[in-house]
Amino acid sequence: MKPKGLVVLRRLLRWRILLRLALLALLALASLAIVWLAYTGIREREIARLQANADGRMRHLSALLLAPAERYSYLPNLLGNYRILNDALGAPRDVTRARGANHFLRQLNERTGTSLMYLLDLHGTTIAASNWDAADSLVGRNYAFRPYFTNALRDGEARFFAMGVTSRKPGYYLAYRVKERGTTLGVAVVKIDLHLPDLGDSSAEMLVTDAAGVAFLSSRPDWNYRPIWPVTAAAAAQLHRTRQYEGVLKPPLAPAAGRQLATGGQIVSLRGSDGATSAWLIVRRRIADSEWSANLLIPMARVEDIARVGALTAAAGIALLLMLAVLLAQWRSRARERVRSRRRLERAHRALELQNDELRLLSEELRRKAITDCLTGMANRAFFLDSATAMVGIAKRHGTPLSLLLIDADHFKRINDDFGHPAGDAVLRLLAAVLTAQTREGDVAARYGGEEFIVALPHTALRAAGELAERIRARIAAQPAPPGMAGLRITVSIGVAQYRPEEPDIGETICRADAALYAAKHAGRDCVRVDGVEPVATV
Repeated sequence: MKPKGLVVLRRLLRWRILLRLALLALLALASLAIVWLAYTGIREREIARLQANADGRMRHLSALLLAPAERYSYLPNLLGNYRILNDALGAPRDVTRARGANHFLRQLNERTGTSLMYLLDLHGTTIAASNWDAADSLVGRNYAFRPYFTNALRDGEARFFAMGVTSRKPGYYLAYRVKERGTTLGVAVVKIDLHLPDLGDSSAEMLVTDAAGVAFLSSRPDWNYRPIWPVTAAAAAQLHRTRQYEGVLKPPLAPAAGRQLATGGQIVSLRGSDGATSAWLIVRRRIADSEWSANLLIPMARVEDIARVGALTAAAGIALLLMLAVLLAQWRSRARERVRSRRRLERAHRALELQNDELRLLSEELRRKAITDCLTGMANRAFFLDSATAMVGIAKRHGTPLSLLLIDADHFKRINDDFGHPAGDAVLRLLAAVLTAQTREGDVAARYGGEEFIVALPHTALRAAGELAERIRARIAAQPAPPGMAGLRITVSIGVAQYRPEEPDIGETICRADAALYAAKHAGRDCVRVDGVEPVATV
């Protein structure tokens, strides 16, 4: 017979073990629940942050995408006012009039820098074109199937993006109905090149899609002419009828629509060129005055990594708490172990502070690189747009003037072709040095893209901005050529515009400055043009 006290002791030990196991199981379940909540919470917060940041970039894309087209929007209407073209449309079989219209269209096309100009009769047949003598001439070809022809006849004007069925080159078509004394003669068409604007952001992909969902402008060339999702039967029939993407339409990026988020975005799985699929967050914004949509595609891999890091951090926190509990129990029994544990924690804390300091320095360095143009050392386009947005808020709030200078190096392509790209880089650095020296501390000067620079001048009215632009132009023209470029005279053209309180953001001011720059280029370069003001005399 076992002693009764020993039996009771064993039972107590058994119950204590069972109780501890139950507590450990509950603690493990609670820890898993906390880790899962941390993962899902951080993931949703990061998605919301990405969507909020995407909205600003989408606004910039919407504002800049059609800006080049707006510069040429007057041309189709202008064509309808030329007698030589109206005469050709009025007598489409007259060879002499058609020949005169051909030569006139070629000259106008060369002066304006458009891709094509042509005239369609009432049946949609081309009677005159700027490429009348080329191998891929449009003369004699019928384009009645194109929506820009039928819509222009019906509504007076139309716009359409498509792959050229003759040239096999994409373009944006601007069409205008030509009338004389109330009688419709035909349609004048201008084709221009349309490109995706560079927003200086490599963390996401940009797509511009049409009403059928087909991407015709993309930051990734292999995504061009691919619908995001399979097109509907009606849309497919429309694409076939208009021959909009004839010969270039590719399979859809996503096999099916993805998960719709409450915040408006979608998470989809896209198939890459290698057949592998990956998750992406799609944020869509309708482009004003068109059937197009701007789409920002953000890879979900980084979101998942951040969420996993957050979950691991939560798990590490729970583990740290458990460890502290164990240490506390040991501290009760052994004071020396408690002191030793405290020292270990202090060392760990110091190491964590060192890591935090290193991360802080690394973050500052990354931020500096993210807002700096690596070639010139000036601010980059993204930093300028953010700074200009803040300046617009100050100008609106205090009623102070804000002006912009848009500077473009003249004949920059010729410099690269004649002297090489290192010489072109040297010219850009020279321009950056002059701009930095000529601007004030509160001004923001940045490389806007390619050979273009932009300067925001707070508290500066249009006249003062024009005078500064002229000083900059003269200073650059007086600069000696960099070594190895003997005989080269460096000049710039400058467009000046002042922000107007009724404008919603800086994008419209940039467009007006760009129009002034275009006028300076058209005037022969090496000059300043101020928006809405007579040309500034050169010094």
